[in-house]
Amino acid sequence: MNRLVYLFLLIHMNTIAQNPIKIDGFFDDWISITKTYFDSEYDSQSTELLNFSVSNDNEYLFLRIKLGNEIDLTEAYVNPAELFIYIDADNNSSTGYATNNIGSEYGINFFGKFIFDDSNINFVDTLSFYDLDIIPLPTITSDEFEIAINRSLFSDTIAISIKESIGNDKMPDNGEVFTYTFDNSIFSNIQSTDFSKNEPTHLRLMTYNVLSNGLINNNRVDEHKRIFGSANADIITFQECGNTDYNDVLEFLNTNPTYYPYIYPDLNSGNLTISKFPSIQSWQVANKIDAELIDLPDSIYATDILILNGHPPCCGNNQGRQEHFDALIQFIHDAKTAGGVIDLPINTPISFSGDMNLVGYSEQYYTIVNGTISDTETYGNGGFPDWDNSSFKDQVSYLNEKNIAYTWNSSNPSVGDFPPGRLDFIFFTNSVMNCDKSFVISTEHMSPDLLEVNNLLWSDTKNASDHFPVVADFIIEFSDEFIQNNLENNEIECFNYNINLNQGWNLIGFGCESNKEAEVVFFPIIDHLIIAKDGFGNAYLPSWNFNGLGNLERGFGYQIKIAGDIENYNICNH
Repeated sequence: MNRLVYLFLLIHMNTIAQNPIKIDGFFDDWISITKTYFDSEYDSQSTELLNFSVSNDNEYLFLRIKLGNEIDLTEAYVNPAELFIYIDADNNSSTGYATNNIGSEYGINFFGKFIFDDSNINFVDTLSFYDLDIIPLPTITSDEFEIAINRSLFSDTIAISIKESIGNDKMPDNGEVFTYTFDNSIFSNIQSTDFSKNEPTHLRLMTYNVLSNGLINNNRVDEHKRIFGSANADIITFQECGNTDYNDVLEFLNTNPTYYPYIYPDLNSGNLTISKFPSIQSWQVANKIDAELIDLPDSIYATDILILNGHPPCCGNNQGRQEHFDALIQFIHDAKTAGGVIDLPINTPISFSGDMNLVGYSEQYYTIVNGTISDTETYGNGGFPDWDNSSFKDQVSYLNEKNIAYTWNSSNPSVGDFPPGRLDFIFFTNSVMNCDKSFVISTEHMSPDLLEVNNLLWSDTKNASDHFPVVADFIIEFSDEFIQNNLENNEIECFNYNINLNQGWNLIGFGCESNKEAEVVFFPIIDHLIIAKDGFGNAYLPSWNFNGLGNLERGFGYQIKIAGDIENYNICNH
């Protein structure tokens, strides 16, 4: 039996404002959303509609739709499905297109990639997804999707109907009507992410598909120079640079105040890696995946980093993408074991970034993250890619001033164009490195103040490419030399020493009144502590019950690695 579920809180609590919906293709933030419709099961001849939930902020209507099996929202797939969302924008069944007991002003046809506009009684118009600022994620196949729709054309109360046309399944059905009243007290409460590093020692990586050799296109090169300068990345992985050679890059860089002496173009793959630091060795992992082992300065970091730059085949070439990602996992496992074409020192950080073209089967995404190889005869058995036998971390990055994570859109949208999607990714081994902050640069979504402080124009990313740059700042283990040179005599008064520790590596100065044994100092956080070390290679490893560190000495610096964030830890409260 159908159930239209309305759950109300007895005490007013702005749950959504406290836990805003983020449009990123992940769904943990929907747990607290209570406005949900549950459909009858097994009443479809094809893909089953199970339930949908609704929320909003001051700008968007948000929907989450759960299905009985994976589908491709905008293209043909093994499980055929054609999904429609009908919105009665004025909650008046006598206006608009009559369907499922509502009068729909806007009928969103995801498979056809257009919108029926029935808001004018005299004629039916068709709109593109971009006319209503529709953003559905994930871009890969899935059995659930979250969708943002600009609410500016909607009244405060609307009615919603969802249909899968091949199986003729509907939500709601049996004559019921689902209405939703916007909560106008809800605002997104987004903290703007600025462009600056939180610490100068963080390693900044940027990945960017510049669209058809954009770095040498006279019509777009100025936009690219402003974007490049604003990011001030340490390492950049570019894509679509197949006709951009070494001298072209030198010319592009000649007006940039930051010095980038190391340029690694691959004219065959179209991938281009630029770095402030040299590459020790290069590899061709697959036709369109390149690797550089970047020699990070020993004066700061305890390790080098393997940078993988990828741009696998686009669009309907699911097999080609899968082969590339199978080859990626084979290469990473080769790097982690003795023999083969590459041997990395244990716990060398690894990052895989680029335009992944993840627009098809979800299997490809999970090959990257979990190392599940499809063609095991050719590429081996695979396995988790991180050093601790865990998944790659997918660094989900959002626009600087919006809780939205797409990285591609149509530059000149029209009816039939694909909606915005998340195509550009940064994956990394988060057992040995951590991400401090990340963001997606989209100038058309920035406030005037943010544009001005970063010397950008509103149209820069719109004109430069159909992709947006993705930026991530990494925390990597510091070298003993760096600790010795930067944290000796870093005394802090004991009575004022409450500190916050972030997951991953932290530098601390021990400023307590007297020396103390490591076991005593770190006992309050023993469940979170992975390792503590000084600037001379001595370490305390609680999981091994090994204390080579001995005492922490007043006035000296230490590096500690934490499994999770800790607030207000008093290091002197023994």
